[in-house]
Amino acid sequence: MSLLVAFTPGAAYAAPLSVSNDVSVSYDVTPEEEKLARRGVDEVEKAMPVIIDPVLQARVETIVKRLKPQMKRNLPYEVKIVDHKMVNAFALAGGPMYVTTGMLDFVKTDLELAGVLAHEMSHADRKHVITQMARNDRMTLLAIAAMIASRGKGAAIIAANAIQVAVMGAYSIDIEKEADAYGIQALHRAGYNPTGVLTLQERLQEESLKRAQVDLGIYQTHPDTKERIASAIKYMEEHDLPVNRKYPLGLLRTRVEVLSGDLCLTIDETPVWRGEENEATAELFEDTASALWDSLQLETAPYDIRVGNSPSGQALFVDGKKIAGANELPDGTESLDILRQGVLDALNKAKRRHPLADFFR
Repeated sequence: MSLLVAFTPGAAYAAPLSVSNDVSVSYDVTPEEEKLARRGVDEVEKAMPVIIDPVLQARVETIVKRLKPQMKRNLPYEVKIVDHKMVNAFALAGGPMYVTTGMLDFVKTDLELAGVLAHEMSHADRKHVITQMARNDRMTLLAIAAMIASRGKGAAIIAANAIQVAVMGAYSIDIEKEADAYGIQALHRAGYNPTGVLTLQERLQEESLKRAQVDLGIYQTHPDTKERIASAIKYMEEHDLPVNRKYPLGLLRTRVEVLSGDLCLTIDETPVWRGEENEATAELFEDTASALWDSLQLETAPYDIRVGNSPSGQALFVDGKKIAGANELPDGTESLDILRQGVLDALNKAKRRHPLADFFR
């Protein structure tokens, strides 16, 4: 871990959280959480500069706003972007959240970013910071509350502990699994594909293997990523949530375009099917591209991409769904066998871009 942040246990309170100034809103925050949050905001923002970027701010706030109704408690989920290269995001006790520029650069899509934010919001919602503090110090929650209320030296130490738990992600495996599960629930209810929780963890695991010195922020010390990935997949399967990695990874994107005088159907910008540039071929290719986008997944087995018989003749099928028929092909269009091979090649290429996933679990 190369988090170069000096948390000063005895630092004084800074200005109160901006969300706390809105007296018209009643939040479900305990007094202990509010005190920890105030001190935490001060310490974090002294160590990492807050970025003022309206576009990036709107991006994260839109996701948080959509996820907030899915949390059990009404907390002041104010999210800020901080300038730091490490891949990190964290929620302080009571709801203040931070996302690093490193994290924003690392996520592939907003689905992965939503997975990050849902996980951190779940930590705040479930009071995980305080729970972990109690475990670390072998103290009761009542004792922690009393020490915070005392405002003495013990309170300063407790506050510093809370900040480190949040920023460093120093949670036990059961707490991480719970945050993953609650995050997946929230994502699903909010209309997001929750597979971004998995793809982000799988990519972080890959980065840690490729580059031992890569600064992965909270994920450097998160407990057993493999176990968390397996647990999240099991949770999704038990709740009938499909695991479709292509959406959060932004892969297997289909498109129809003209290349070198031919009309081409491409997958991830690689041509997989060619034909003459005319209206009939364009209509067929657009329909085929749409059908492939709906049916082809990174989890599709190669034997589920086949050319076989249909009531109207030979056709290409993906996972049992008809994609295109031989009787529909205009003159000058490549065969269905060539399309099948192109789709297989594109699928294998996409899988190689995300190598640690168990696609056929």
